[in-house]
Amino acid sequence: MNESDYTARKIPKRDGSLRVIHEPKPELKRKQKAILRWLQSRGIKPSSYAHGFVIGRSTATHARLHVNKRVIVKVDIEDFFGSVTSAMITTALRHEKLPSNYINEIVEACTLKGALPQGAPTSPFLANLALKEADCRMAGLAKKFNATYSRYADDLCSSSNNHKLNLILAQVEWILNDCKFALNKNKTRVTRKGNRQIITGIVVNKKAGVPRELKRNARARIFKQKMRLLHDGAIDPKECASLKGLAAYLRGISLESGAKLSRSLKEIDAISSVML
Repeated sequence: MNESDYTARKIPKRDGSLRVIHEPKPELKRKQKAILRWLQSRGIKPSSYAHGFVIGRSTATHARLHVNKRVIVKVDIEDFFGSVTSAMITTALRHEKLPSNYINEIVEACTLKGALPQGAPTSPFLANLALKEADCRMAGLAKKFNATYSRYADDLCSSSNNHKLNLILAQVEWILNDCKFALNKNKTRVTRKGNRQIITGIVVNKKAGVPRELKRNARARIFKQKMRLLHDGAIDPKECASLKGLAAYLRGISLESGAKLSRSLKEIDAISSVML
């Protein structure tokens, strides 16, 4: 497809740069969603090492694999979706035994300028398929270091009690380059016990836990809503809905942390119902 089939918008990234999102226009989006459902209905799945954009898996399932390890090595793929080319998708779908005419139609409908557009509903699924070979090779490499490997989107993680796990980095880069991907070297991290180890925003030193900063931020937001309720007699519905979503997220990491936030939200609901 071409750019006229998409609406482009820019959103800020954490580092201050801008990320370009290409959202397919309604007709194309419907077609892409139908393609996604069709692929999933055929039992086509990503590798068992993929935890991003996979039903039943999450940042928490990814992080828990690396709890209480002596060394954690994290690397990041540069331009994740933009690195997945039409040729990679074609190869991945051939491995799934799809007919050539179906593959051609899928590639035509789901790529933009020869790569996956960030914003299309099919892009996460197809990116995972394109990384199947890399995942298997990375897992095989990890075993040589007595390490565990998993991936959440562009975040690849290996962990082990082998204190020499950092030596894996050169081979990790070679495998990714051989699979036509590049490392974002600014995001490569090696963390050892004694320092705070974080994977996809989750602390994993001794058990999967919520970072202190996130807890403090949640408490501050709750306090602000309580003060607003007491002073103005009203709450911010969007903010409370966001906090409920955060509570559900926290429960997936730590039942205790999620339960505390949920109790605070119930207090707000109770006060609000009395004041109405």
